[in-house]
Amino acid sequence: MGSLERVLQGREERSSLQSRLFRRGLVVVQVSLNIPGFPKRLEGDIFFADRMATRALEEICALGGNVLQEIGLLNDAGYAVLVGVRLEGSLHLLKRRCIALEESFPWGRAFDLDVLTSAGSVSRQCLGEPPRRCLLCGEEAKSCAREGRHDRRELRKVLERLLMQSLQEEDSSLSSRDRASASSSFR
Repeated sequence: MGSLERVLQGREERSSLQSRLFRRGLVVVQVSLNIPGFPKRLEGDIFFADRMATRALEEICALGGNVLQEIGLLNDAGYAVLVGVRLEGSLHLLKRRCIALEESFPWGRAFDLDVLTSAGSVSRQCLGEPPRRCLLCGEEAKSCAREGRHDRRELRKVLERLLMQSLQEEDSSLSSRDRASASSSFR
């Protein structure tokens, strides 16, 4: 089985988990890294995704959401954190908060924070928000990816730099144990 087939199989596993959460009447906030090419892993990816998921959990709780399940899933599609939430408030507001997380840190662009329901995802487009921009040229990211405008190795290098920047920014707030763990897992 080739890389693409394994990634598709991993996405199917992710979709199956989402469906199980939907059957429980939950909204899913999914945190994952935007990793171009194969493999869908970067050193330290679990650490960084978990850190962003913690920020997302804070936003969910601030909106009065009740987190009922948190699942870390690692497969050939990469690492993702799926958070099953019961939310009485606005899904649009939750998505806006997720977009704000992606955009409030320079390294936030390395992440996708998706708000998913059994009816589909709450998209940037349905909120009237502009599409995500390419890390290299600033054009629409999906267009660049679809047309293969950039070398994937260069995009991966940009992602690695963004993630290292996140580590440097949060370095002062990490305990020495966390700092050692993050440094050794990234290098």
